[in-house]
Amino acid sequence: MGNNSLRIFLDTNIFIVGAADIDSDESLILDWGGYWPNTASNAEIIISEELLEQVSRVAKRLRNKDWGGEIIGQIWNNLDVHYVSIEERTFVRLEAEAVIPREDIGVYLTAQAGEANCFVSANHKLILSLVQDTKEFECLTPAMFVKRYIA
Repeated sequence: MGNNSLRIFLDTNIFIVGAADIDSDESLILDWGGYWPNTASNAEIIISEELLEQVSRVAKRLRNKDWGGEIIGQIWNNLDVHYVSIEERTFVRLEAEAVIPREDIGVYLTAQAGEANCFVSANHKLILSLVQDTKEFECLTPAMFVKRYIA
């Protein structure tokens, strides 16, 4: 881990909403994480190929492929990233268990592989229900994260 003691997973929606709306909690989180040029990083941000593909796909759908590239560029250039790889067999196993919707498996496995302290998502209820017993990581909405770590 870098200089920061917190290792955070930010779901796709944090990057998309945060980049689109500078007045949002998601944008405050990105700022706190060091996303904008010349801002200090307060945590290591966990990313994977799966997350980057989701960001690219959603950004392209909402605006254009260039916007997705800009967001990913900011992630690589400005954040203190902790890149993880997801093993295909783990993905396939979870997909077969059908406990997690297919579209959420990659983000869950990214947070798990990155040994996240905290998982931040506007759609955190699913992941929260999965980790209630294991207590793998804290699950927070953007507003909860801002209140707890930034405000």
